[in-house]
Amino acid sequence: MADIIAMFSRWAKSGLSGLLDGSSSSSSSVEPTRGNALDDFQRIMRMLPRIEAVLEDAEEREIQDRSVKLWLSELRLLAYDIDDVIDEYEYDVLAAQMKTRAAEESYHRGKRKRGDDERHDQDEQEEGLNTLASSSSQFPAISNGMVEKLREIRERFDEIERDRKGLHLREEDGMRRTVSAQNSQLSSSLVDESSIIGRESEKEKIVKLLLSDLQVSNKITVLPVVGMGGLGKTTLAQLIYNDPRICQYFDLRLWIYVSEDFDLVKLTKEIYKAITTKSCEEGVGLNYLQDSIKKELMKFKRTFLVLDDVWNEKQGPWESLKVPFHNAGIVNILLTTRNEKVADVMRTMNYFCLSFLSEDEGWRLFKQYALCDDENLMRIGQKIVNKCGGLPLAIKLLGSHLRFERDEDKWMSILESELWDLDPGTNEIFPALKLSYQRMPIHLKPCFRYCSIFPKNDILDKTHLVWLWMAQGYIQLKIKGKTMEEIGREYFDELLGRSFFQTTEYRDYFKMHDLVYDLAVSISDNEFIIMKSEGGNQNNCISNNARHLVVYGEPTNNEALKGTLVFPFLNKHVALRSIFCFGQSIINDFQLFDSIRLRAVHIKINPCDSNLSKFLGSIASFKHLRYLYFHANVEEVALSSFFNSLHGIGNLQVLDLFGCQYPILLPASIKNLINLRHLILPYGSVMPCGISKLTCLQTLKFVVVKDGNHESNGLGEIEDLASLTGSCCISNIDYANNVEDLKKANINRKKHIWRLWIDWHNMTYSFKDLSFDVHIYFDAKVRVGKQRFGLEEAKLETLRPHNNLKEFGIYNYPGMLLPSWLSDPLYSKLQDKGCNKWDGSGRVLDRDFPCLQSISIIDCAMLKNINIVQSSSLRRLVVENCPKITSLHGICSLHRLEKLEIRGCYNLLICVGQILPSKLQYVCFEECWNLKSIPGLQNLPSLKELKLKCCWELELTLEEKLSTMPSVLEINDCPRLEKWCQRYGYKYYPDMALVARMHKIDRVMYSMMEKVLMPTSPHHVKTLTMVSALFIVAYCVVRIAAIYVIR
Repeated sequence: MADIIAMFSRWAKSGLSGLLDGSSSSSSSVEPTRGNALDDFQRIMRMLPRIEAVLEDAEEREIQDRSVKLWLSELRLLAYDIDDVIDEYEYDVLAAQMKTRAAEESYHRGKRKRGDDERHDQDEQEEGLNTLASSSSQFPAISNGMVEKLREIRERFDEIERDRKGLHLREEDGMRRTVSAQNSQLSSSLVDESSIIGRESEKEKIVKLLLSDLQVSNKITVLPVVGMGGLGKTTLAQLIYNDPRICQYFDLRLWIYVSEDFDLVKLTKEIYKAITTKSCEEGVGLNYLQDSIKKELMKFKRTFLVLDDVWNEKQGPWESLKVPFHNAGIVNILLTTRNEKVADVMRTMNYFCLSFLSEDEGWRLFKQYALCDDENLMRIGQKIVNKCGGLPLAIKLLGSHLRFERDEDKWMSILESELWDLDPGTNEIFPALKLSYQRMPIHLKPCFRYCSIFPKNDILDKTHLVWLWMAQGYIQLKIKGKTMEEIGREYFDELLGRSFFQTTEYRDYFKMHDLVYDLAVSISDNEFIIMKSEGGNQNNCISNNARHLVVYGEPTNNEALKGTLVFPFLNKHVALRSIFCFGQSIINDFQLFDSIRLRAVHIKINPCDSNLSKFLGSIASFKHLRYLYFHANVEEVALSSFFNSLHGIGNLQVLDLFGCQYPILLPASIKNLINLRHLILPYGSVMPCGISKLTCLQTLKFVVVKDGNHESNGLGEIEDLASLTGSCCISNIDYANNVEDLKKANINRKKHIWRLWIDWHNMTYSFKDLSFDVHIYFDAKVRVGKQRFGLEEAKLETLRPHNNLKEFGIYNYPGMLLPSWLSDPLYSKLQDKGCNKWDGSGRVLDRDFPCLQSISIIDCAMLKNINIVQSSSLRRLVVENCPKITSLHGICSLHRLEKLEIRGCYNLLICVGQILPSKLQYVCFEECWNLKSIPGLQNLPSLKELKLKCCWELELTLEEKLSTMPSVLEINDCPRLEKWCQRYGYKYYPDMALVARMHKIDRVMYSMMEKVLMPTSPHHVKTLTMVSALFIVAYCVVRIAAIYVIR
């Protein structure tokens, strides 16, 4: 029901709310039918708060009565229909606005064509203005079809209201969810340590931290342990609480079970009782209790308090609870919680994230409870343990279910069944997990449930997930100035903090634990259906309430199994809002249901379906569509059908055609998608004409622009796209001729761009950070003639960004001077600057950037020196592959520098007066062949990592001992340092020369591979596979040969 509530919140803030205050045309001035329709429309708008209130209250109650559940289901279905009707009318408003804009453009074009010539009389001009005015009414006429829908909704609402009264149903039926005592077990400090598997390393880390020198008298230290329900946070806290070292070190130990209800008075009484072992008298005030606790605590030097199962997210109650602990000696507090937000409110140090059990630990725990040694059963048992994904509660429960059980069929039944199908009387897993869902803010619930639409074990894309939430209307714009995308990312981060998502090694990609995914499926009320091509249904139930459908599997070749026989339920569902298709084409089945209500279409099929053209042509009827993702080998005919449909999907927010494999050319009608926010095209697709009208556009990926000599398709097309957001890469600048076209792009008006990379070639795509929101590159078909420094410098000067910029990178720049705007004090927010393959004069750090934290100078072959002035904030300096650099003048002025990385600077020398800054924590000198000394290396008290590699002339005197022993020390192939290492017992590795040289060869070959394999045209894309294979073979040959040559 939470998704309906989110939907209604959106409509309450929409422009259509003007219908309620009489801003629409008066019914007295229109025909009777439309006047009645407006009355009906206003009525259903007034229904929204009532329906929202009922459904929101139902979310907070445990409804058991079947008649109440059915009544709420009817109300929910009606709410969806209301949303569809309102959305349809908003689309009509949008269409009227687009018609008005077209009339305005037509009128002004005609006026410019005629000029102010007096041959055209004033009557003709007035006629044009009257035509324009007549097309710009705020609310267009309500169609006959909508009149019928409004009448039906009104009648259904009246019927639902009569049913409620006839059945004596009340909105307050059902117990309201209260404290967790009813939902979970109370905890105490006692634990049977012999039954605990794993957690030894976690316990050791936390115990050592609690006993470390970080503890300060009269200061409260709070260490949170965070993890999902059933992970063993309480068990870990019990192990720590009873550890002999903790018992010996702390004079007073307290264990308080907090639960959902953070009742300040109740918790204070529990603490008082735990300290004094006395019960509190009735009516005792908070002031007396806290004063008594404070006096008692003064008797102890060290106090250890465990707060188990904390849910409170508010700062105020926590501050009040800890008042008596101030000035009470050393106070260490260990708390357990499922929510990172709770940890952030209470912590004084980084919280400890509890991980899942390893496969071996999980298997040992399962055997401990299952008590079985049969080989066949053990093989099934190992699969059951894998199904639990390292969650101790699930492993213990399933092991207990199978305790002394010898029937193989029952073991297989547990393996193949869903966990929510287990006996509710003994199933502790889902109540533990569902409690987290019940305590979730109502605006997050539909977002979490929507994740059940994806196949299990999938790695999911955070960005696309947020876009899908937007398409379904789940994002509530509560804070002025924040975009839907920003709020959606906050929603995601909050779900991540509540342990519903897990991070992966890939940035902005995540996964869900299998049991969390099962929870999402179990609470989806059959609204989300996942189908396989063989007709299997993961939900085991097909309901008329279905709103979201996923089909995946291999296409069938059996004609008898195609169409309605494979998916016989489709003709029943007339209100689907999402269609996801993975590897299985159901294009023929789209005609079996009312697809015009779809908000999201995500299709990834291969090979291309023969009926694709017909389907793409039908998209024009998808008025409600917000999200369209298409991944298929699409023929030109099919794309033409889609392009002809663009006029009908004006609500579209996301258009992702990257998976179409071949470059495409969007038609000028793209300008009609005025709500489009994110456009992703295949590599090589030409910048669409008319894209300048898409003023909501934030993402624009992989488009080619001409050199600016054309009337359209140049970089100037983005002139009015002020909403472009995030990181931007403009590459192949080498192929741009027209500086005026670059200037027309108005890069300095794009205030939401915080990272800008400018590349004269097109190699930035291969760097480790691929998360560009805007990626534009110039067509490489016509190369510029002789390179002129003045022209290249003028290009860079013209591409001046907005002063909100935080990161700036220049790559393969052939000019001599950096742009003058970099010296402008307005760029005080610049935190990271990079220069790559620049042959300039060394003016990189020749003035103070007050916010600059990192600078990288890479592959600048002609750069001879770097002149550094004092930089108040620089933390990291990287100089790499600049073979002609001889000095780093002024490095000693970088007083806050923490990381210094110098690589491939063969001729670098550091003068005696250029002492390293004393706050350095990481120092690396690699392949600096002529470097003879590093002044100040022995005076770095904060040094944590030191790497000296292939510095053949580097020598340190035996008196130059490091002031501290770094945790990471690597000295390789520096022959003059061998004695120095022996003197102080440092490890020295003399045989790393081969590795270093092979690394250099790899870099050269990789750079060549970038140039060869980057697609720059449709023809190049077609031949890319063959070229890739040949190059890889050549690379292997060169590498093998290099090894023999070096040896």
